[in-house]
Amino acid sequence: MKISLCTTCMGRAHHLKQTLPRNLADSVDWARPDAVEFVVLDYSSPDDLAEWITTDPELRPYLEAGILKFARSEGHTSFRHSHAKNMAHALATGDFVCNVDADNFLGFGFVHYLRAVFSRRPNAIVATNRLDSRLNLGVHKGSMGRIAMSRANFALLGGYDESARFKGWSGEDSDLLIRAVRMFMRIVFIRERRFLRVVQHSDLDRVVLTECEDAAADIAKIESLDGTAMRPILKYVVGRAVAPRIANRGTPTGAGTVEWHGRRRSA
Repeated sequence: MKISLCTTCMGRAHHLKQTLPRNLADSVDWARPDAVEFVVLDYSSPDDLAEWITTDPELRPYLEAGILKFARSEGHTSFRHSHAKNMAHALATGDFVCNVDADNFLGFGFVHYLRAVFSRRPNAIVATNRLDSRLNLGVHKGSMGRIAMSRANFALLGGYDESARFKGWSGEDSDLLIRAVRMFMRIVFIRERRFLRVVQHSDLDRVVLTECEDAAADIAKIESLDGTAMRPILKYVVGRAVAPRIANRGTPTGAGTVEWHGRRRSA
């Protein structure tokens, strides 16, 4: 069983510099180097992400072993969450895929935990509990994007919804989770909070480069869905419950050209 951990990054190299080396050290078993891969997609990041990830001596062994796979997609002027995530997942080669936001620490044992869950329930979807308000505070705030499932089931669902309804910060991860449950996939919540630690930062960091028209409105949306009030969450769930279960019908997902570290391909 191979696990693919997929990360997208635009303007968040300062977070990835803290999380990626730790996540690699906590997740890679050099006796089984083919059991896990880290796919990092540089979504036209305007910072030094590409230079750092391709030259840092701490990361070099993972790049050379093919455990860390780095690709860049040029020409994006703003961060489109669903499109970027679909691009990264399309590059994955594992049996199971897991989204890992750039500011997330995996925690030692997380990959083993995923392997144990999927060994028992290959059609499960592993996710953070959106109703646990403790996960929207302090060192856990920002962990709601952690979602894992089989690559086949991800494709069955059509990936993340790239339609206009998910412009800016919009809960595309919660939508994917709801659609998976509606497709009768069994949800498994991540109970160990040590797997859900994040780099603490402001909500402005979450929206500053997204394709949003009103940053203040997006920040208000983040705050309204923080688990402290049920009405906004229930309204969101009801709204998604009547939406199509399969996203992006008739349109390619994660479309675009990427430049791999060392080679080029179209996603």
